[in-house]
Amino acid sequence: MRHIHQLSEGNIFFLVMFIGMALWACDPDRIYENNVKIPEGNWLCSDRKCFEVDITDTISLCNIYINIRNNSNYKYMDLWLFVDVFSPVGTVERDTVKIMIADHRGKWMGHGLGDKFDLRMVFRKNVLFPATGKYIFVYEHAMRDEPLTGIDDTGLRIEKASPRSRQPATQRINSL
Repeated sequence: MRHIHQLSEGNIFFLVMFIGMALWACDPDRIYENNVKIPEGNWLCSDRKCFEVDITDTISLCNIYINIRNNSNYKYMDLWLFVDVFSPVGTVERDTVKIMIADHRGKWMGHGLGDKFDLRMVFRKNVLFPATGKYIFVYEHAMRDEPLTGIDDTGLRIEKASPRSRQPATQRINSL
């Protein structure tokens, strides 16, 4: 008779961590990626999401993405964000970004399972960082709802531009 071993919470945690680390190692173009949870899917305007990135390469072209995870309670087609970028030399840029969450028929743009949908949107493409050091990206939702419901997570991804998409730098971060 075989004994079936049940996985404890600790074993499940280590299994998930191992799989996550293995997947991280398989992504050589990733410079940075972090996603943060929005408590209970209720995003307050005052709850600014910050991402600190140490940049050491000022030669390679990069693509910068905004990650969004929404659930089926999100009631809009789009999401507006204010994105502030603080450079290590003290300059600050602010962008207003529109992210299409659903198409005109209401179909979610992201990939999902159940009622959770993950979307990665290009924020800037073929970017050169002009200086090494810590860059801070800050997101603040710019929607009228308070709190904004239906957004579970948001994040930032920076990766080296793929060879087939590399063109001369079209943008620089904090070139003020």
